[in-house]
Amino acid sequence: MKKKVKKNIRSILLKILIIIASISAIIFIRDVLVKRGVSVVMFTRKDYMNAAEYYMQQKYGEKFESEYIYNGSVYVHPKSNPYWHVVVDVETKDGMTYFHDNYVGYLKKEELEKYIYELVKPLYGECKVFIEPHGFGLDDNWNKDTDMKMYAEKGNYTTEIMTIDDASNIEKKFKILLDKFEDEKLLSNAILVTYIAENDFKNLREQYIDYIHNSEKFFYRIDAVYNNEKKEFFDIDILKGDSEYGKQ
Repeated sequence: MKKKVKKNIRSILLKILIIIASISAIIFIRDVLVKRGVSVVMFTRKDYMNAAEYYMQQKYGEKFESEYIYNGSVYVHPKSNPYWHVVVDVETKDGMTYFHDNYVGYLKKEELEKYIYELVKPLYGECKVFIEPHGFGLDDNWNKDTDMKMYAEKGNYTTEIMTIDDASNIEKKFKILLDKFEDEKLLSNAILVTYIAENDFKNLREQYIDYIHNSEKFFYRIDAVYNNEKKEFFDIDILKGDSEYGKQ
């Protein structure tokens, strides 16, 4: 009797081990298939992240690492630059999953920044220009060979200009700047010009910009947004920074 019970227990344990092994094998195979771009039904967050990595690698010819998922989008970064938080929108239609990304905005970032710098230097003297791509999927046909001006004319980015220039003609210069942007068809969703101290300018890095704005560590900031319907910049706003800024 005892031998029979032991035999049944061994049989049950063996079946459990077989089931566990089968599930593990299925998960492993699914993971491999998703990474290789094979169309399978995706159930987990990891499935979507793996698929987004594969999609980006195939499209741009470089490796990416996924970070997290938020509001239906997978956030990834190229292994070459962990500071670029690229958005990959996920769309499910008729049982298929499609991806749309904004990586071209990062690929054209440096070129567009240099172009704008040369455009605004006569107005603001020595300054620093930063482009912040917005988190929306761009044209699916765009890739690393897309012309910079084509991207610049479609908007979906914010332009940050940091300067040590005299702020006495702040609004007059800004209106000239807006005209230049419209003439060059640089349809930035928003443009900000921030006046800071020379010492802060020398040590300025792009990752400091949010802190500067949030803490109001500047003399003045002037900004405007672009109206896609009227095809013009509007809503000019001037903000005075921290009253103690620059006194130390």
